[in-house]
Amino acid sequence: MATKEDFGKTIKDIRLDKRFSVRQAALQANMSPSYLSQLENGHKSIPKVETLYRLAKGLRITNDEILKIAGIVDDVSKVNISKSTNAVEIPIYGRISAGYPEGAKEDIEGNIKVDDDIVDRYGSKNLLALRVDGESMNKVIPNGAVSILANVDTSSITNGDICGVIINGDSATLKHVYIYPDRIRFEPDSWLTEQFKPFEYKKVDIDNGEPPVQIIGKLVQQTSKF
Repeated sequence: MATKEDFGKTIKDIRLDKRFSVRQAALQANMSPSYLSQLENGHKSIPKVETLYRLAKGLRITNDEILKIAGIVDDVSKVNISKSTNAVEIPIYGRISAGYPEGAKEDIEGNIKVDDDIVDRYGSKNLLALRVDGESMNKVIPNGAVSILANVDTSSITNGDICGVIINGDSATLKHVYIYPDRIRFEPDSWLTEQFKPFEYKKVDIDNGEPPVQIIGKLVQQTSKF
């Protein structure tokens, strides 16, 4: 078994060699960018096999390669993948328009399993699954995908994080969020550059309720399988 420090350095070198950002690799692996960053810096233990396979997908390497990097086995056929005891399911909402979704049962489309590392980090009660409706973030999140949002304090949001946002009571939208002392900025990430433009509001206006802006969660996982 490799040390977590050696494992982290190796996967970071692979990511940099392929010119992926942490965010790009993490989204391709269906894991949070912060979790991948902690792995790369040796602050997390080497993950379970099912998480290693997702990481291999994010780094565009084979399952055999990621297992060898982790120092688990040389032969992938010898690995026994066990079910995570921490796996939970949360409801998928098709639309959120008035804050955290108490009373929005009519908009539930089904359920989705959440990765155990996400549950361990944020707690299942702080997670929200929301169906993406639109093309404003299609460079990183395709229309129809399911995004997993974590209800976090705004102080833990890093500029550039993708968050679910409700403005003026409209249905939630996903945007890159940038919070400055005097303003908050929302940026799309779409191939349709002429259709979707960044927008921002002064902090003083938001504090006065014009417009009402609510960040309902930070994107920590997304899937296009639904």
